[in-house]
Amino acid sequence: MKVYRNIDEIQRSDSTIISIGTFDGVHRAHKEIIKRVLELAHGKKSRSLIITFDPHPQEVLKNKTPEIKLLTSTDEKLKLFEQAGIDCVWLVKFTEEFSKTDPRDFYEKLIYKKIGISDLVIGYDHVFGRNREGDFNTLKELGEEYKFNIYRVEAIEIDGITVSSTKIRHFLMEGDIESANKLLGYNYSFEGIVMEGDRVARQLGFPTANLQPVKENKVIPGDGVYVSQIEYNGNMYDGMMYLGFRPTLTEGLKRVIEVNMFDFDSVIYGGKLNVSFIKRLRGEKKFDSKEELIKQISSDKKETLEHLRIIKTENK
Repeated sequence: MKVYRNIDEIQRSDSTIISIGTFDGVHRAHKEIIKRVLELAHGKKSRSLIITFDPHPQEVLKNKTPEIKLLTSTDEKLKLFEQAGIDCVWLVKFTEEFSKTDPRDFYEKLIYKKIGISDLVIGYDHVFGRNREGDFNTLKELGEEYKFNIYRVEAIEIDGITVSSTKIRHFLMEGDIESANKLLGYNYSFEGIVMEGDRVARQLGFPTANLQPVKENKVIPGDGVYVSQIEYNGNMYDGMMYLGFRPTLTEGLKRVIEVNMFDFDSVIYGGKLNVSFIKRLRGEKKFDSKEELIKQISSDKKETLEHLRIIKTENK
C-alpha cells in the first residue's frame, strides 16, 4: 500500500475509486465502505484510494468541537487499511486553514484535477468542507459535472445498535469492552511503554508492568479488570489488565494502568507492549483487606485462563 502525504506525488488517473473520511477505529461500518471500494476497484480494474486526515479534525478544531479521544492512531489506521487490501492512502495534513476549504474547490481542484476519480463511496452521514457545508446533494451535483459515480453506504446495525466511532468510544469508557469489540470487529488495543512502578502488585504475588500510553489522546477503557493478550517483542502472552486507582492499597491517589503477563518474569522497563482487551471481568472495588484482594486476584486469573482457553479451543 502506498501512503502519500503530498498530493503532488500522486499520479493522476481517472480510473480511481475513492472514499473519504476520518475512519477512526476502522470499525465494521467503515469496513462496509472499504468493501464497496474494493469491489468496484476489482470489477473495474481500478486503483482504490482512501483519503483520511492527520491529525483528526476534532483535534485541530478544539475551539469548535468537544475534545476527543481516539480509537486508532494514524499508524493503526494505516495498518488496518493495508490489511483490508487498499492500494493507496492520501494522508491529508488537517489544519485550521484546510478546514476552511470550499466543498466544491476540494473536489474540483484537489480530487478531480490532481488525483482523478471515477467512483466515490461515502458513508450515510458524510459531510465535508468549510463548516461541513458539503453533503450528498453537493456530491451528486459534482458527480454529474465531473462524470463520477457516487455510492452511499447506509448505516450498519449490530444487535439493534448503529455502528459508529462515538458509540464505540462510549462503550469503552463505560468498560463495556465486549460491546465495543463487537462494533469494531476486532479486539480493542493500545500501546504502552513499561515504566518503573512502586512494585505493590509484586508484593501480592502478581507482578505487573506499569504502562504509560504511547498516545495520550487514545481512549483508555473504564476502570476494572480485563482479560487481555499482550504482544511484546513479537511474542504473544496471556494476561490480566487492571485500570483504576487501587483503593485497597493506595487509597485512590493516582489512576494506574497495569498488566500482569502470565508465564513472564523479565524486567522490561522502557519496553513497548501492545495490550488487547478481550473481556471485562469486574469493575473497580475496594476490599477490606490485602488478603481479600489476593483471593480476588487469584479468582480473576483463574477466570481469565478459562476464558482464554475457550477462545483458543473455538479458534482451532
